[in-house]
Amino acid sequence: MLHDKLFIPGPVEVSEKTLAAFARPVIGHRSEAFKNLYRGIHPRLQELFGTKQPVFLSTSSAWGVMEAAIRNVVRKKVLCCMCGAFSDKWLDVARRCGKEAEPLQVEWGRHIDHHTIDARLASGQFDTVTLIHNETSTGVMNPLAEICCVLAKYPEIALIVDTVSSFSAVPISMDALGIDMMLTGSQKALALPPGFSLFSVSELAFERASENENRGYYFDFLEFKRQQSEFMTPSTPSIGHVYALQSKLDEIFTEGVENRFARHRRTNALVHEWVQTRGFEFFAEENFRSITLTCVKNSRGIDVPKLARDLREKHHLVIDGGYGKIKGQTFRLSNMGDETEESVSHLLACLDDCL
Repeated sequence: MLHDKLFIPGPVEVSEKTLAAFARPVIGHRSEAFKNLYRGIHPRLQELFGTKQPVFLSTSSAWGVMEAAIRNVVRKKVLCCMCGAFSDKWLDVARRCGKEAEPLQVEWGRHIDHHTIDARLASGQFDTVTLIHNETSTGVMNPLAEICCVLAKYPEIALIVDTVSSFSAVPISMDALGIDMMLTGSQKALALPPGFSLFSVSELAFERASENENRGYYFDFLEFKRQQSEFMTPSTPSIGHVYALQSKLDEIFTEGVENRFARHRRTNALVHEWVQTRGFEFFAEENFRSITLTCVKNSRGIDVPKLARDLREKHHLVIDGGYGKIKGQTFRLSNMGDETEESVSHLLACLDDCL
């Protein structure tokens, strides 16, 4: 029976091999078998994160860890860099956690400028900055290296970075960039089932956590650190996700990390070429476009819901018809995860058929 294949920017399509790993028999999360499982994948996770710090496993969506970052790291005031639906939401999350927060807001489709961050941090008001590297709602990839260079001027200010839709598809080195808390989710470029996330924390962030009394338990960084030293998690993890992650890491390192990055660049280029030759435009500004998905501006004035419906009914392929306030004005095409030039070319040919 045909299923509807996902080309939305998350959750993405999960392979049969990964699902088979996910369905392996459950083991005890305090058993030596689990400790060995975690111990075995940990060095590869550190390599992908570009860190010597421990990498933690969280049975939650990435939003759980994003809230954890606010509760553990923010001491007095946080600057939230906002350029789309998901980065905009972080301001609300920070305030709901009882933290003082201010927006650094740019128009959707534009990137976060490092000079603007510098000017805001020079005021001395902030101890933390939040940034989404790859804003999934708009297809904007923010200039992480330039922003991190600015933060290097302010060593007392912690940088929290969401890499949910860029992790494992583009190179990101947490330690070299000076990121204090880096997080990602399972359901984007890692192409795992949703409901799981990964994160790593710098010594500065651990120090902040020790000063914050109201950081809770489930997402307490210090509790994660204590448990990880024995290759365990603070609470019962999704064992299936860890097996699936082990299988995915085998695939990633068999393909080669640099080859994986190159594959994402090639499939992304195919989508970009299609956008340009079919009379559409990009929603994200030039030079700051995502490598893992494309937010297409509906410059031809097509019926986006009809396009998505036709694509699903005729070809069993699913795309996203725009997110939030730009729904219908845009549509989004994902090339992240396991997608190849062949599979992306098939998507584009089916789009042509429906158009």
